[in-house]
Amino acid sequence: MRIIKNSIFLLLFCSISAFAQENDFQTWYAVSLNKKIIKKTNLTVKTGLRLRENSSLYAKQFTDVKIKRKYNKRISYAVGYRYINRWDIALNISNQNRFYADVYYKNKFSKRFSYAVRNRWQTQGDLYGYKMTLRQKFSLNYNIRKTKLSPSIATEYFLTLEDGINKLRSNIAFGYPLAKKLDFELAYRIQHEFYVNNPETLFIFEGKLAYNL
Repeated sequence: MRIIKNSIFLLLFCSISAFAQENDFQTWYAVSLNKKIIKKTNLTVKTGLRLRENSSLYAKQFTDVKIKRKYNKRISYAVGYRYINRWDIALNISNQNRFYADVYYKNKFSKRFSYAVRNRWQTQGDLYGYKMTLRQKFSLNYNIRKTKLSPSIATEYFLTLEDGINKLRSNIAFGYPLAKKLDFELAYRIQHEFYVNNPETLFIFEGKLAYNL
């Protein structure tokens, strides 16, 4: 438990301290549908849109399908596929595929504090080639007494064999149930790039809606 705490704080510190040459403000939007298909197994279909250049131009649109299964009360695993449309600076569109596998672990520090670790192995690319990436995400969640508001903080690193850790992403989020089966989350995220010609720091607002069928 102490190792996990130290890792979360170290990654948060590194992501805040990192230096980049260019900045951009982006907004991300996502809507997902969740359905229990068999015991302990859920299907999630998600679509998203991302805007860049101070949220004035299209950056990415995707459709994601994921099957997640609960192994026990602490461990889950999932496999998924994402189809991605990307727009470059000249607004030319390219398509990519992403295949990924996840392993989740969650537990509690106390009655109100919980933590989670997600390990993701993904390969993403097109006909010209694919790139493997390991993504490890640490998150802390707090259960506020007498309210449905759920705050959380998280940090994630992206690791490749070629570059090592080439991206750090940290965020603070607030979730709230709008209805019995409808949840809303608002997040603010900072993302740093490394080992590219023009590394960016992205400042991102994200809104997500999730409906449980």
